[in-house]
Amino acid sequence: MYSAEVLLPSGKPSNSMSRCQGELCVTIRVDRSMQEFLEAEAREFGINRAELIRRILDDYRDSRREKLDCPHCDKPVVMNARE
Repeated sequence: MYSAEVLLPSGKPSNSMSRCQGELCVTIRVDRSMQEFLEAEAREFGINRAELIRRILDDYRDSRREKLDCPHCDKPVVMNARE
């Protein structure tokens, strides 16, 4: 298991731990500041960048399924990437 936690923007630890050892590669393009942010976050949590992105996507998927609760009011947090 992993020794680092991923925190949500609220500061709450992520409920999901990525267990995916994936066989498929997904490529994204980001600007330099986003690359630096991802690298710094991954380094802080002691994981690689791919694992950080997997964990972020796990939380996004949970959010879209209304399975990610707000730590303050316990209502579902639903993120919308279109906005």
